[in-house]
This record gives sequence, C-alpha cells and structure tokens, in this order.
Amino acid sequence: MPNPFLQDLDGRQNPILEGDLSLLGRNYVPDSFPHREGQIDHLVSLLKSVTRNINPSNILIYGRTGSGKTSCVIHVTSMLAEAMPGRVIIKHINCQVYDSIYSILVSLVNSLSDNESQNIPVSGWTIDRIYSELIGRLSAKQSFLLIVLDEIDKLIQKGGSDSVYVLLKIADDLKEKGSSIIGITNYIGFLDSLDSRVQSRLSQETVMFPPYNANELKDILEFRIKGILKPDAINEGTIALCAAIGAQEHGDARKALDLLKLAVEIAIRNGRSKVGEEEIIQAKETLEVNVLKETIRGLPLHSKFVLLSAILSEELTKRPSFTGEIYSNYCRIASEVGYSPLTPRRVGDIISDLDEYGLITTKIASMGRHGRTRYIEANEKREEMKNYILEEEIFSGFRGKNIGKQTRFEEDWLGGEKDRLQNVMETTMDPDSIQEREDKRE
Repeated sequence: MPNPFLQDLDGRQNPILEGDLSLLGRNYVPDSFPHREGQIDHLVSLLKSVTRNINPSNILIYGRTGSGKTSCVIHVTSMLAEAMPGRVIIKHINCQVYDSIYSILVSLVNSLSDNESQNIPVSGWTIDRIYSELIGRLSAKQSFLLIVLDEIDKLIQKGGSDSVYVLLKIADDLKEKGSSIIGITNYIGFLDSLDSRVQSRLSQETVMFPPYNANELKDILEFRIKGILKPDAINEGTIALCAAIGAQEHGDARKALDLLKLAVEIAIRNGRSKVGEEEIIQAKETLEVNVLKETIRGLPLHSKFVLLSAILSEELTKRPSFTGEIYSNYCRIASEVGYSPLTPRRVGDIISDLDEYGLITTKIASMGRHGRTRYIEANEKREEMKNYILEEEIFSGFRGKNIGKQTRFEEDWLGGEKDRLQNVMETTMDPDSIQEREDKRE
C-alpha cells in the first residue's frame, strides 16, 4: 500500500492551514494577551523595582485554570530578563514536579552551574549545605534572583509553611542583591494556609486573573488563529461556538484553544476545506470521553457482576467488603439477570483484575478466629460506576432485592474487629500468596 505518511509531504497545499498548527498548543506563549493588559501592566510595575536595584515585593497571583496566569508571568519575566541580561536570574518552578524544599534548592543551585561538572547531586547533601551553596553562588554572580513558583499551594500541601520560609530567607542572606517570589495558585485560601510568621514575612502584593467570558475567549481565539488558519477556513459563528463552550468551562482559555486545535485536526483528517460547527461538536465529544465509563463498558460481563457486587455490598454494610460477601452477592446478581455464576477461584481472579484497573482496592486483613481474608473497597467514584453498569440493557430488569450481608462478619465488625482491621489494612500480600490461600480453602 502507498505510505500514508508521505501524503502530507508531497507538496500539496493544505486547504485550511497557512501556518504552524502547534502554535495553538499549550506550550506556546504568544507575544500579546488580549484582555490581560491590565494584569501585565500591574506585574511590570511591581517588577520595575529590579531595574532600580530595589528588591520588589513578593507577588501572589490568583486565578482559575486557563485564565492566563502562567503565560502572562512567563511573558513579563522574559521581558525583564531581556532588559537586564546577566543582572537578573529567573527560575520557573512547577511545584507539582518539585514539591519539596530539598528538590527546589537543588534545582536552583544547579541552574547556577556553568557546566554539568558543577552540579550538586540530587540526594546526599543536607538542606543547610545546599542552602549555603546557593547563597554562595548567588553572591558570586551579583545577580537578582526571581523565583516563580507555579502551583505554589502544592508545595505547602507537602512541605508546609517552612518550605516558603526558607525561600523567603534567601532575600535576607543576599548582601549585595536580593530575591523575590512570584507564587501562582488557583487556591483562594492559600494565604490562610500559611502560618503567621510566614504570612508576615511574605508581605505580598496580589494580582487577580478573573475567568474569561465568551466574548473575551472569542477575541483570544481570533487573535491566535491569525497566520495559522486561512481567512476563509473558519467563520465567525464557529469561533463563537468554540468560545461559548470554553466559557462554560469557567472561562478556561486552554480548553477553548484545545477544542479549536482538535476541530482543525478533525477537519484535516476528513479532507474538509473549512472548520465548521460539526467539527467543534465532534472535538468537544472527543475531549469529553469519559475514561471511567468506557473502561466499565469494556469489562467482561462477569467482571461487571463482581464490581456491582462490591459496590452494593459496601452500600449495604456501610463498611469495606470481604471476599465471601462479594462472591455471595455476585452469585445473586448473576442469577437474577439469568447467568450461571463462575467458581470462587475465577471470581478471585476477577477481583485481582479489577484491582489492577483501579476500580477497587484489595488488601489482606486478619479476621481472628475466622482466618485471613481480602479486604475490598470500591474506589471513590462508586456511585458513578454503579450508574454506568446499570445503564446497560442486561440490567434493565435488575432490582437487587436479594443482595445481603454475612452476619458473621458484621458481628465481628461491630464487636471490635473494625479497630483491629484499621491497624492491618495497610498490610498487603503478594497476589500469589492470596491465590495459594484461596486454593487451600477450596
């Protein structure tokens, strides 16, 4: 067959594109930001102190996902670096990746290395030694340090206020120059999560990024497609629809751009000369594919019976379920919808499979005189999973009237086994050992 990958390389002109479609992607930072001029001017005014050799205030930036926070900060700090080459060091840190003060300090120190041989190891040094190395290198470079902490709330969640305290202390220990922090977060209660000593030392100024409305998103989309799509490849109504959908997602410009980019790709795949509302709707459906729903729909029938049994057993007893309970209710479910139950061993295999999918969690618990059994709990989306299973035609007449609980386990649970189980619930057993135990029982 002809190589399909050569079809777009044979010199034929694309009827939709006149530029690089990747410029609509999330990693591209444009040189202009419609409807964010006020926030950019505010950031510039706060950071202009650096050009006068004055330490600027620390800055906290709030706004929903997709409101332009990170892109605008990158844009402004890039202009600052361009204006003061060698006199300012800007370090962008994503706190979802670098979520400890140790990893952040190592990253800061290594960013100041002239070559790889000067890099410090990622483990093995004490924090105070890494901190001293950082201060020494910054003092030698005679440069101002600006630390941008994206998703700063993630750092607090793991390391507490002390992580921010250490970074704030850098400004005090740099004798010649200084340092400041720009914290970016969508958590409006971030400041309250800090202890009082850090709040006092932070002494921040705040910049708010409100969500975009539909008209603003429309302007953004029209601005971003210039030079990428041909003028007649998309009409105003199609852009307006894309913007309206983005506005429903709390004014998320990323979602609107992702939607438009995918709609263009769909049109190209289908050999269309224009991007219409049909492509926008198809792109929306593609982006909203429910992975959980599709996973459950793709399960074998008896796996659905077992998963439903785990969910209903837990609903009935208001506590985690055990292998025997789930198997008993699985048999009732299978019989009610007209199927013969599988053997306990086969159901045990299915339980292990569901655990691998992340639909349930299984651990080993001691039940005292009753031996050891698997402790089984459906994941937090149990109600959604139940609804997806019951939506299928085979369950149209299912009522679950015969679902029950094992009294022996219930008595032990209420009689004090619950507290003992909580102490061992973190103990896991190798799946092979589980199977060996169940084989002996059979």
